[in-house]
Amino acid sequence: MSRWSCLVIIKTFFVCLLVSQAAAQLTITPKETTLRIEESDGRVAREEALTPPAAARGSLRLDHTETLKVAFTVVTESGEAFRPQQAVVRLTSGETGAAAYFAAKRNKDGSLSTSITSAAVEKQLGSQGGLYEAVLLLGDTRTAAPLEWRLAQLTVLHSPLDDGSQPAGPPPRAMELLARPQPEITHLHRPPTRRVPAPVALAASAACVAPLGLLLFLLGRLGANLKGFPSGPAGLWSLLFQGGLAAILGLYVLFWLRLNLLQTLPVLAVLGVFTAGAGNRALSSLAQSRKKQS
Repeated sequence: MSRWSCLVIIKTFFVCLLVSQAAAQLTITPKETTLRIEESDGRVAREEALTPPAAARGSLRLDHTETLKVAFTVVTESGEAFRPQQAVVRLTSGETGAAAYFAAKRNKDGSLSTSITSAAVEKQLGSQGGLYEAVLLLGDTRTAAPLEWRLAQLTVLHSPLDDGSQPAGPPPRAMELLARPQPEITHLHRPPTRRVPAPVALAASAACVAPLGLLLFLLGRLGANLKGFPSGPAGLWSLLFQGGLAAILGLYVLFWLRLNLLQTLPVLAVLGVFTAGAGNRALSSLAQSRKKQS
């Protein structure tokens, strides 16, 4: 590639860049905008010319026999005709917020227009009549910002029922029900159980302690004593084994009074291993001492 060709390519690139930057700053404006309500026989029931940002006076009425025609042209600041990439008339329900969209088509004379009927609204939103807001939306990548122009308030009337009344709106769809605010959840905690009277609680505690007292009483009557308690290493391991059992019983008492299960289980595991080991060593020491004596 020659040096001259490289210069041409670079120049073309910068020219395109400047043109795109200049085009991105365009400001567009609707012009010669008219709203026309036509009867089924072609007669014009109402026609109004609009200039941005003004909206139509009063509220327009569109029943099932009429057609709303919106016609307009789009120009730039310099007055040149402009064809936007998107030109849409949006009807938004004042009751539900649902919206129907009608794209504008280009006519032979260069203008843009769209026709709206109650049947077309019903095709998108169902039989939801009432007051709608008509808004013109213009968008293009070459403009500085999109345009949104409120055209008019429009009352849409669908085909009446046999009694002359308007049909009710369609039931909400599943997605609409999910998107709606849900009722507030109020948590109701179960009231605390009523405590028993103190005398009953004391009597139950005494009944629980009674077997232990009975055990001590019977051991005394049977002549139980510590004369047969082993001595030496076996005696030490026996004391440790008994101490482990006492610690486990004390842990049970603490679990009953203040500890929870997650706090109790680790300590119980340690005490259980210690007590089992001490008991095993105590039995081994006793067996060895008896073997020596024999």
